[in-house]
Amino acid sequence: MRRALLAAAGGLAGLALLVVRLRATYLVIRVHGHSMAPALTHGDRVLARRTRLAALRNGQIAVVANPRPTGGEFLIKRVAALPGDPVPKAVREVVADDVVPAGRLVLTGDNAEASFDSREHGFFHADDLRAVTVRKLEPRHGR
Repeated sequence: MRRALLAAAGGLAGLALLVVRLRATYLVIRVHGHSMAPALTHGDRVLARRTRLAALRNGQIAVVANPRPTGGEFLIKRVAALPGDPVPKAVREVVADDVVPAGRLVLTGDNAEASFDSREHGFFHADDLRAVTVRKLEPRHGR
């Protein structure tokens, strides 16, 4: 009996550790606004994995800390250029560099008319990178 209790306690501790690890690695984020339409629209939920700049690739959808004092905690934008890449033409009106410097990235919304992104803000800092989206989640019932 004691052995069974110890095994159950060990199993529960392992499960708790797994839950903590998953919560530290993944985020579920709700999209607010239309800056990423049509890929992501207002109300969509996405699963995002915490990451670092070196793991990002152009075309992925990144989650960064919002640099503006108003608005949500995060911005969700497409990676348009990484360190060493040429600065996209639309962003050159805002930054003087021809190449994205180390520790910076260029992020753009798919819906340029509704997006606050590098076309207005310039480079985003790698320190503000929080995650990369893994996939869109199914809508909750009763949404």
